Amino acid sequence: MFENNYPLFNSGRLLKIDMLEELRDFPREFLDARLKEYSNGVISGCDIEVIDGFITINKGIMKHQDTLYLLKKENKIQYECNNKLMILKVKFLPSVEDKDFRKNSTEINLNENFALENNEIEICRFKLRIGAKLRINHVDFNDLCTEYDTVNTIYSPYAAYGESSLNPEILRRFGRELLQCNLSEAWDISFGMTCVQSKEAIQKEIIVSYLVYKLNVEIKDYSNEEVYYYLLEVLDSAKNGARGNSHKESGRYKKILID
Repeated sequence: MFENNYPLFNSGRLLKIDMLEELRDFPREFLDARLKEYSNGVISGCDIEVIDGFITINKGIMKHQDTLYLLKKENKIQYECNNKLMILKVKFLPSVEDKDFRKNSTEINLNENFALENNEIEICRFKLRIGAKLRINHVDFNDLCTEYDTVNTIYSPYAAYGESSLNPEILRRFGRELLQCNLSEAWDISFGMTCVQSKEAIQKEIIVSYLVYKLNVEIKDYSNEEVYYYLLEVLDSAKNGARGNSHKESGRYKKILID
């Protein structure tokens, strides 16, 4: 049966263990039920900032293997200019138990190995040239994939219903730029508004359905990188005045690097 037990801490009453257990369990049980069908990845927060030679990961929540991980305060990682592709990762450590707690913790590290283990999630990547400054403020949607001196979050998985998806901020940027074009099709307007309005990661199934219509790509599992470049193709067409699904015969994504 459905129930909601609310502990009453009234004057003169004994403090019982089950009252404290209710306080302990309810928030976790609520979140577990709310996010049960969500994939691994960033659920909320974990925004990136770049300040004075440090990359800062702000407070947020991640999910990995049905366990929620909270970053309760910002975490700073020092970086250097080495002209190498560097990957910022979160590594999920084995659970450890003592007399009072079962602890699930992580390590955050920056290295050159872009291959991910099963217990790792990418936060961002960049390639910083010697003498240059790392930047996080992008000019436009196309600038998100700039190869050098720019933080790239395209590959970071964000928790969504079913499978992981793109960073919501990437899709919001896409939606804003798409809606600035001279749109005439309901598909474009509806999808653009969905991207702008959504506070959470949009299901990849929805994004792929849009791309199937616009570019005639096949329905299959696409990586974040593939989805991004397909969206870039759609946006380029919209900005150049192409209408409808005139690019349906292409079905290929283009990689654009700006030095």
